[in-house]
Amino acid sequence: MSLIERLHNAEHQGREAAWERFSRALTNLEEAQSRLRRRMRVAPRAGKPAQAAGPIVTINGRDVPPEDFPPQPLAKKKEQVA
Repeated sequence: MSLIERLHNAEHQGREAAWERFSRALTNLEEAQSRLRRRMRVAPRAGKPAQAAGPIVTINGRDVPPEDFPPQPLAKKKEQVA
């Protein structure tokens, strides 16, 4: 085997080793990203979502039941000019 053949083989082996390490690093990066995305997913809650019960009125540090205060009037919509 001549010197040129040995240099060619060493270059080829180095190129193959570098490509193998690069592909392994790329695979590890993709797996890490996948794990992060999996952790960041929001699981749906079981049961029905809570409904808005309305405002909680507190007087002197005690909650007042909704029956004890009048309902708030709805905001009036502005009339649209055509």
